Amino acid sequence: MRAEIIAIGSELLSPWRLDTNSLFVTEQLNKAGIRVWRKTIVGDRFADLRQVFSSALERAEIVICIGGLGPTQDDITREVVADVLGRRLCMNDEVLAQLEKRYARISVAMTPNNRQQAMVPEGAEVLANPNGTAPGLFLTYENHLVFLLPGPPHELKPMVTNHVMGLIRQRHLAPPLVYRHLRIASEGESKVDYLVSPVYKSYPDVETTILASGGIVDLLFYWVGQDTDERSGPVLAELTSRVREVLGESVFSERGESLEEATGALLRQRGKTVATAESCTGGLIGKLITDVPGSSAYYRGGMITYSNDSKASWLDVSREMLSQWGAVSAQVAEAMAERVRGLAGADFGLSATGIAGPEGGTPEKPVGLVYIGLADAKGSESRKLSLPGDREAVRLRTARMALDWLRRRLL
Repeated sequence: MRAEIIAIGSELLSPWRLDTNSLFVTEQLNKAGIRVWRKTIVGDRFADLRQVFSSALERAEIVICIGGLGPTQDDITREVVADVLGRRLCMNDEVLAQLEKRYARISVAMTPNNRQQAMVPEGAEVLANPNGTAPGLFLTYENHLVFLLPGPPHELKPMVTNHVMGLIRQRHLAPPLVYRHLRIASEGESKVDYLVSPVYKSYPDVETTILASGGIVDLLFYWVGQDTDERSGPVLAELTSRVREVLGESVFSERGESLEEATGALLRQRGKTVATAESCTGGLIGKLITDVPGSSAYYRGGMITYSNDSKASWLDVSREMLSQWGAVSAQVAEAMAERVRGLAGADFGLSATGIAGPEGGTPEKPVGLVYIGLADAKGSESRKLSLPGDREAVRLRTARMALDWLRRRLL
């Protein structure tokens, strides 16, 4: 079966809101053996949504609409779907009663426009939404499964896992997608593809996807051949092994976990701890580390020493060193890592200092110049990075390359 996702809302076409729901829905569908063939973002315009939804029905057996189920004038998903499917919209007394109880429970007056959330297309099954006011809806139409889901992620995700996937599995029995997911750090997308394309191109029963973001490259190998149970496992295992031989330590995961999870797992396994001293990254390295639950077992803490004064007074980096070499230098990066390691009593000290931009660069030290430092009981060392991209990209790549350096040290 083919699936399409339609994300609905004019705010998703602005620079202020990202569609992350479709990523979660795609992941859940993939686990059920269903590929998503198309995703569309459409604004709150009746004619536009009608055209997009009608087209999706022509291509896909499963159509999932996300958003546009609220009480306001621009929430038009129910009306559009009912119009396309030739169904009447009817007041559902049970849904209305639940809405009234919810508003009474939180002591908020229910305005008349909230009643439209209880309007349901004929033949639709209501999907309970204990986390919000808009119920989900499930309809069958000819050979299609149609789902209308609320947009807030904390409402959508439980509805997908608790209701949507069960309804799909009742009607669609297929083996889950068989695939392998390799994650690579500190390498560019083009270099990775150049190195491994001769390998994966020799496997005609495998479809390869490669993508990069913020210094991480993801390689996904999907099995598309026959005899899935007997052949897919051995073939994908062989392919994965050959790719790992080519890329070596750059591969940090075969299960999809993040770089900070992989690094944290090694710190925990080795019984080691780390502390951070950050300048241009502004605490991002520490943030990534502490995104992992349980990171207090190996993260001692960190300092954000953004100014020269804070580097000198908090980390005791000598003012002579700062004056001679500048804050963005190998010497200062090493001193920062060494000092924070000692202050925190950690096994490793990790540091970053650089020019993230968009201002502050010079011909000698341009925007994107960064030094990262790593210190342990044997001493300290540094690495020079020349990173492309805007301020956010430079900071994220710096943080990830610093974590990757620590990960490789722990191998």
